[in-house]
Amino acid sequence: MNNNQTSSGSDEKSSGTLNTETSSDQKPPYIATFFALISVCILVSLGSWQLQRAEQKENRLAQIEQRKSDSVLTLQYVLEQEDPRDLSYQISGDLLTEQVFLLDNRIEAGQVGFHVIVPLLTDYGVQMINFGWIKAGQYRNDLPAILLNPNTREFTGTSSVPSFNPMVSETALATDPWPKVVQSIDLTVMAVFLGRDLLPVVMQLDPEHPDGFTRNWKAVVMAPEKHYGYAIQWYGLAIACLIIYIVALRKRKSN
Repeated sequence: MNNNQTSSGSDEKSSGTLNTETSSDQKPPYIATFFALISVCILVSLGSWQLQRAEQKENRLAQIEQRKSDSVLTLQYVLEQEDPRDLSYQISGDLLTEQVFLLDNRIEAGQVGFHVIVPLLTDYGVQMINFGWIKAGQYRNDLPAILLNPNTREFTGTSSVPSFNPMVSETALATDPWPKVVQSIDLTVMAVFLGRDLLPVVMQLDPEHPDGFTRNWKAVVMAPEKHYGYAIQWYGLAIACLIIYIVALRKRKSN
């Protein structure tokens, strides 16, 4: 009688343990589900962001094409526009060849160099002109010689508005000699260095202009097609992540 009771009790304990293990195995994988959903959401967001970038680039290219004109505009007209970018215009004034900025880390045909930024005194204020690219010297402190004709007064080019990059920190100091090497076209910083207020647009000098250096201006660095390609990749990764999660979940249930 005691043996039967002992055997029965042992069976109940084994059965209870088995049920507990089975119940534990069948619990939903909350952590895995959470990370899978987060991953899919992030990947889809990145794909959508690339689509937005592609749309922005298409709109920008359409604006550039629309603003192409045989007639050359004035600086006053450019300053009056709500969006003053991508307009061809002409200005005249006195070039301040002794106060030159060198925009650092500009790449042209695989070579490192600078963009040469020079202020011009106009009737409307001080206009910054980007004369183009010049190759850097062999050593960091070996700055290139900037040879500009101070008697040139007429300039034609395309308007641009510098964008602010929070990831770039300026290293130039007011006490640095001219030309000053800067990390970005920050008109506020440049105005402090010059001791003058600056106009909110920068002219990209026409490639045909006799003064200046190498000028291969690109309003849109990355074509919209590349953004569409990246969007497809991000969406594809999101789908792959979802499929892997579903397959893993089914295998778990079958076991």
